[in-house]
Amino acid sequence: MDIKIRLIKKLFLRVLTVLIIIIFTQSAVISISPENNPLKPPATNSPRTTMSGFMKNMNEAYTLIMEAEEQAKTEGGLWYSKAVRKKGYEANLALERAINALNLVDIPPINRQDIGTESALMLKEILDRLKLPKANMIPSREDVVSKSLKRWEVPGSEIAIGLVEEGFNVNEFLFTPGTVKRIKKFYELIEKYPYYELNSWKTSPGFYRFYITTPGYLLPPKWSRWLPTPKNTVLLYGQALWQWVGLAIITFVVFAIIFGARFLLKRYIRNANPHKKVWLGLFIPALTLWMTNFWEFTINKYINITGALLNNILTLSTIVEGGVLAWFAFMVFDAIGWTIISNMPQENTSIEAILVRNGVRLLGVLAGLTVFYTTSKEIGIAVGPIIASFGISSIAIGLGVKPYIENVIGGLTLFLNRPIKIGDFCELGGVMGTVEDIGLRSTLIRTEDRKLIYVPNTVVSTSQIVNHSQRDKYSFKRTLSLSYDSIHEELGETMENLRNMLAQHPKLSEERISLSSLSNEAIDVDIFAYILTRDLDESISIQEEILLNISPTLDLTGAKVVALTV
Repeated sequence: MDIKIRLIKKLFLRVLTVLIIIIFTQSAVISISPENNPLKPPATNSPRTTMSGFMKNMNEAYTLIMEAEEQAKTEGGLWYSKAVRKKGYEANLALERAINALNLVDIPPINRQDIGTESALMLKEILDRLKLPKANMIPSREDVVSKSLKRWEVPGSEIAIGLVEEGFNVNEFLFTPGTVKRIKKFYELIEKYPYYELNSWKTSPGFYRFYITTPGYLLPPKWSRWLPTPKNTVLLYGQALWQWVGLAIITFVVFAIIFGARFLLKRYIRNANPHKKVWLGLFIPALTLWMTNFWEFTINKYINITGALLNNILTLSTIVEGGVLAWFAFMVFDAIGWTIISNMPQENTSIEAILVRNGVRLLGVLAGLTVFYTTSKEIGIAVGPIIASFGISSIAIGLGVKPYIENVIGGLTLFLNRPIKIGDFCELGGVMGTVEDIGLRSTLIRTEDRKLIYVPNTVVSTSQIVNHSQRDKYSFKRTLSLSYDSIHEELGETMENLRNMLAQHPKLSEERISLSSLSNEAIDVDIFAYILTRDLDESISIQEEILLNISPTLDLTGAKVVALTV
């Protein structure tokens, strides 16, 4: 019996535990219901909901930030408490919801967050100074449907809320791009006017000035107490004096680090091997990229530069980052190519090495163009229409690109057929010299008088190529003219001596001594042999040996040379 009672008690406790968990879970679900969800975007299905949501969220952000500031003054330490940080976070969320009421479609992506924040703050300052209609007087969703309403303007102003008819925010009522574009002008016109306190919505006095004169994004760090208060801050070209000083210091530090590192690295890699130099060369663009990001982040999020100056800085930094990133991408592929080539069993002048080098360079160029395209989109340059406009003059462009394509195809033909390689002594396209490089578009030839000639690959691939470096052996051919008076009696012996002289040389084959002509004045003897070497310098040396041995051989019979011709 006792065992049954204990089992019933255990069962009851488990059921009770499950019920408690369910109850708490339900309460948790209720606590983040759609009505209380802080992440819920503002309703923008009519001018009324857009205006009401914007004013409500801006006032909420202002109230939370002011409360966080007052609470922080009562706390010690160098860091904010958890409660203060929570209010700052909630204020950021409220401000983001307010920014979502603006149509920022015409703002470049890199400036969208900052321009959106400043525009929302200035718009709130403007609306706080205007006599606004009550919320129930602003067109609702029912009015929009019944009247097919697409635009509503704040009475007595040019501030408009319009229907978005395409894009991400389609069918939403947002403050129009034209309004966003002119908010700065509207603010400057109304800034000196007092706040209108009789509106349905509360005012947020000094919110915009508080934002632009304090460090940080919205909730300034504690060390900002040592700076002048927003009311006492004097603005110089839209920025506080301490912001200009901070901008100058951080810019100097960034430049000093980049150029200092470049100077030290230059000294370090002076005696490094080429492979190590290539990889160490990546350090400066990587450091420049990181320091530019650091510079931009510090100026934007800590010093809090605002306005046109910030927009120009963001555009400049994005262009610099794009250029450096394209440079870095190209150098990475180049370093990879050198690494592959250095580990190849073939020498660096082989066709495989040339193909790898040009292939990775092409990939580097493609990576750079990709970075350029992305950067252009970030700063608001529409690359798509530019590319599309090429179709208008496609014939002219096609004719202009045709030689380039032909040269590239010619280069690929050279890579596949492999008639020449770097270091070969060749005749091609009417030019004779040593091949110094084979690219996708042209081949570089160094002539004997040290001129560097770029021969288009289309010429190389379609003309006769004479590769002297690829011959298996060299020929020696001379005509020896001997005096008739000195040789006519010993002619046979002289020719035999010449044959023996050639036969004794280990680097000669197929030697021939033949009589080509006979007259009363001279006897012509042809000397021919193959020199068994592929090296041009060695063949020249052997030819010199043969020529030097001819004279002692003729002295054996007293023959005299009249002329020696090729």
